[in-house]
Amino acid sequence: MGTPQPGSATEVLTVEECWKLLGSSYIGRLAVINGSTPEIFPVNFVPAERAIYLRTAPGTKLRSLLTGNPVALETDALNVYGTEVWSVVVKGVPSPVEDGSMPLELADPDREPWEPSLKEHLIRIDPTEVTGRRFAVHSRTRWWPPLDFTSDWE
Repeated sequence: MGTPQPGSATEVLTVEECWKLLGSSYIGRLAVINGSTPEIFPVNFVPAERAIYLRTAPGTKLRSLLTGNPVALETDALNVYGTEVWSVVVKGVPSPVEDGSMPLELADPDREPWEPSLKEHLIRIDPTEVTGRRFAVHSRTRWWPPLDFTSDWE
């Protein structure tokens, strides 16, 4: 297990724990730089060979990935009881994958993209940093204001 941050119930995950959680997920958010503008895209991904793989079609995301500028991928989940959340962020450098060099893990039919369009470009993200956190979920009343605002307006 990782270590909690001082004064917090947040647990910092080890790199090994992060890779295990990445293996249990397949949907994330990919952050890229498009010219001078940050963009975020939902993506299906596969962790394999200590890298992240994703398929994409031509467009803004592919153009941004092919620049070689660093990217970040984030995935997270809530446990089945709704009591614990985890988040893993992979920062790294993307590159196109040449035909014939695809890891076997990518052949899993359960890892197909959700969107039906043709995703003919395979991209590999070589991590420069893998970080993660896990924390307990507290009452939503701490996150949201009361439903009745009238007492605040009097």
